Amino acid sequence: MPERMRDMVTIKDIAKQIGVSVSTVSRALNNHPDIKPETKREVLEAMERLQYTPNALARSLINKKSYTVGLMIPDITDPFFAAIADGVEEILSDSGYQVVYGNTTHKQEKEIRFLNSVIERKMDGIIATPDVMSEEIVDMLERLQIPVVLLRRRPPEGLKIPVVDVDHYQGACSAVQYLLSLGHSRIGFLGLPPYSFTGQERFRGYIDTLAAHGLEPLPKEPLFAGRTIEHGFKAMARLYEEAPEVTAVFAANDMLGIGALEWLAKNGIRVPDRISVVGFDNLEVTDLHWIKLTTISQPRNLMGKKAAELLLQMMKEHVLTHDPIFLDTELIVRETCAPMSRVKA
Repeated sequence: MPERMRDMVTIKDIAKQIGVSVSTVSRALNNHPDIKPETKREVLEAMERLQYTPNALARSLINKKSYTVGLMIPDITDPFFAAIADGVEEILSDSGYQVVYGNTTHKQEKEIRFLNSVIERKMDGIIATPDVMSEEIVDMLERLQIPVVLLRRRPPEGLKIPVVDVDHYQGACSAVQYLLSLGHSRIGFLGLPPYSFTGQERFRGYIDTLAAHGLEPLPKEPLFAGRTIEHGFKAMARLYEEAPEVTAVFAANDMLGIGALEWLAKNGIRVPDRISVVGFDNLEVTDLHWIKLTTISQPRNLMGKKAAELLLQMMKEHVLTHDPIFLDTELIVRETCAPMSRVKA
């Protein structure tokens, strides 16, 4: 079809082509539940024959929706958030929404710019993981007046925003309890940055589980190392220097755990014959045959899907709050832990 004719095709032409009403075509394009699958198929086939492309701007003006959703995450290169984003994208894309990413690299000024962009672009909703729930970020989230779902963060009292997350505290308790069950009592800790909510919850689980068995943390001053393999490498060196009696390590994320394994290997300290290591997250890299890290698994992709489903429900119901969703963690036992009876000084 010539370009000039293609520009003139409307949903009226689609309706005439297959012998239905304009409203039927409109409902089919908007995935209305009362449209039969065969009718929708006929509409789509007619669109293809006539080379018709719906006008997204006109559609948004008619329905008073932008069909865009914001996804604000602190680090898109982090495999954890990449898996979450994949789950979010799958659900929202299937529902006709475009996901607009805000990769804030743990910087509040980027978060503020992105939240302003959400307002300016009149997005229909947002899924957000602020680095820190500061007063300014909380104030902006309150002023959005669109459905918001928080991932891995807890809103302060009075801010009624639903959360999708796992129980980081209980997951940490499971990790430490597993090491205790193997006979370890000198268990070190490599932590996330001190301002990290998830890091604090995992540290709390570590401390409380040790205390319940009358044990002290190693070292006495906690090592809040960071997030990366390099941070784990350096923190493991400090831990071994300050507490050489350590026989097991709980790393608050897998990257720290892999960094610890790297330092131990470089210094000829055998895992798990001399030191056992447990991580947290169950990133794909942990199952590589030269790593095989025992870890706590989070259903990352499912977290993204649940967040997207919850946001869709809120947008459909025109509500700004909903019940939180907490998913279970799971201990994944691989090859970096051994009973205390195997430990060689």
